[in-house]
Amino acid sequence: MARTSRDDSTLTGGSRPASPLRWLLITAAVLIPIALGAVITVVLYVTRPQPVVIRPTVVPVVSDLQGRDGSILVIQPRTTAQVRVPLGTTVEVVLLPGLGETVESESAGILVKTADPPCHLKQLCGFPGAEVWSFQTLRTGLGYLQIIFGFRTCQESGACIVTPYVFKPIAVYSPPRSS
Repeated sequence: MARTSRDDSTLTGGSRPASPLRWLLITAAVLIPIALGAVITVVLYVTRPQPVVIRPTVVPVVSDLQGRDGSILVIQPRTTAQVRVPLGTTVEVVLLPGLGETVESESAGILVKTADPPCHLKQLCGFPGAEVWSFQTLRTGLGYLQIIFGFRTCQESGACIVTPYVFKPIAVYSPPRSS
């Protein structure tokens, strides 16, 4: 075999200066799709739909209306929440006028029915037809007042049904003694 000199320029198809142009084209072919993808991602992120922010609505807290006149606590019940009162307090319950409404003590040893005086606080019971029931706290413990908002329905057998009604818990505590 004979040795011939090798001509690299024929194999490469041209001269050496074309190599940087080739690397420039390869770099552009790789970087242009990446740059376009980044631009599209930024545009989609900026124009995305924003989540709806739901602000909590302010719901008024329902509570019993209460007022004090010395050792008398006047309550206009709106909930079945417990009411704490010191021993020796007179509890007056005020209801809106309505047929068949009444208040009874379910714990006679703790809450004893007294004569129903006129209301002591006109802010709570100054409306026309307001009815007041009065109870004296005799000892500590948890007593219940049965508040009846309807009619008594009595059958011939003597059994009476009262609906609707709720139990209002009254917690009676001993006041701390000062030394």
